[in-house]
Amino acid sequence: MGIQDRDLDYERKIQLQPHSVYLSFTSDVKVGVTRKSQVPTRWIDQGAIEAIEIAELPNRYLAGICEIELKKYFKDKTNWRTMLTTNKSNVDLSIKKNECYSILPEEAKNYFLSKSKTLKINYPISDEIITPKSLNIKKMKNFSGKLIGIKGQYLIFEDSTVFNVRSNEGLVVGIKID
Repeated sequence: MGIQDRDLDYERKIQLQPHSVYLSFTSDVKVGVTRKSQVPTRWIDQGAIEAIEIAELPNRYLAGICEIELKKYFKDKTNWRTMLTTNKSNVDLSIKKNECYSILPEEAKNYFLSKSKTLKINYPISDEIITPKSLNIKKMKNFSGKLIGIKGQYLIFEDSTVFNVRSNEGLVVGIKID
C-alpha cells in the first residue's frame, strides 16, 4: 500500500520518446512541447500560422523543464478567438528562437536546434472571420450553415459560427451535405 505502480510500457511509448520544444504563432507567440512524431501535426491542430522548433530532447522530462523556463518569457496558451481571426504575424520566430538559447537549462543546451527553420502554415478559409461565436451542440440540437474554412481543430461557418471538433470528442454528430 502507498506504492505507485508504474506503467513502463506507457512511459516508453509516450514519455521516453524524442520531444520537441517549439515556438508557434497562434494568437500570439507561444511555447509548447510535443512528441517529435507529432511535428507539425500538433502545430496545425493548434491553429498556428507559423512554428519553429527550438530543441529536440530525448524525453518528455527534459522537454518539460525547458518549457517551464520558457514560459517565464512566452505564453503557453492560445486565445481561440484571436487565433481564428489572425492570419499573419509580424514576429520573426527565428529571432525569438535564438533568444531562447540563453534561457534553456544547462542540461538542455546541447539539444538546441541552431538550424531549424520557420514553417508557415496556411488554412483553407474562403472568407475572413470577424467575431467567432462558438457552436454548443449540447444546447443547440440542430445547426445549419455553409462551411467556409477549417483552422486547427475548428470548422468555420459563413455566419462566423465555429465548431471545435476536439472539445466535442465523444459526442455523436451527424453531418448532412447538400
